[in-house]
Amino acid sequence: MMKANRRMKGISPLVAVIMLIAFTLIVAGILAGFVTQLTETQRASAEHCVDARVLLKKGTYTAADDSLKLTIYNYGKVPLRLQALLTYSNETLHPQGTYIHNETFDVSNGKIELFTINGVKDDLIEVTVKSVKCDPPCYECPAAQDFLKYTDIKGIGY
Repeated sequence: MMKANRRMKGISPLVAVIMLIAFTLIVAGILAGFVTQLTETQRASAEHCVDARVLLKKGTYTAADDSLKLTIYNYGKVPLRLQALLTYSNETLHPQGTYIHNETFDVSNGKIELFTINGVKDDLIEVTVKSVKCDPPCYECPAAQDFLKYTDIKGIGY
């Protein structure tokens, strides 16, 4: 039996190089578009957040209905959506000691707003308000946050 002398045929090296270059350019174009969009989003957010400021002016705890009234002043130039984080001293009742309040508060720029949080316990040691994600015209600005210690909250009896 004779072996057939067959030669495997494939694409020429020149065509392979051209295909690799084309593939590389396509991937580079897709990545460039993605990076450009991401950079533009980050720049816009940073541009607005430069002037984001919030002040937690006052807190008043009422034991009768377990409520905490917060007076919040947005003295920045952008509207914000804020969320409260409540830190408790008794970790047995409050795992990890911190409770993230699900309700958010919208505070227009240049405004003082009063918000009430229900279900607050008297072993509260700190309340923090921080900016959270929202849709324009408000912005998420991580540096826009403030807190009150229990000594600054009227009605907490330590």
